[in-house]
Amino acid sequence: MTDQPDYADSIEANLIADYVSGGKTIAETCRLLGITRRQDVYEHMEESDRFRDMMEKARAAGADAIAEECFAIADDTTFDGTEKPNKEWIARSKLRVETRLKLLAKWHPKTYGEKLQVEQKTATVTIPVSDDPIVAQRAYEDLMKG
Repeated sequence: MTDQPDYADSIEANLIADYVSGGKTIAETCRLLGITRRQDVYEHMEESDRFRDMMEKARAAGADAIAEECFAIADDTTFDGTEKPNKEWIARSKLRVETRLKLLAKWHPKTYGEKLQVEQKTATVTIPVSDDPIVAQRAYEDLMKG
């Protein structure tokens, strides 16, 4: 029985990682490379730890590439119009940026998601205990008054 080479060493694996690190999705990458089954890429990721690590790094770099693309789209005034604003072009650019940012927030919430800060307040409460129901009731009422 011969050992098969690690998929991470293949030209195809390196091309996939290059496309993904450039901001392409795995589906788009498969179309560009003529890979008919996108599932094959995911199977290779399960089988090869090195390829999985390559893809994790490629996806992080790809997210940064998509974020940079958002800047380019937002800064592009080519078709905005000079005398009369091209509202359709501006709205389309806004949609392109918002779509990318929403996907980045879902795909990479730690880096591109909304930062939520949770404030936790704690208090120490001493509850007096008494066998006498009247004393217990008064202690409870005092406690509830603050």
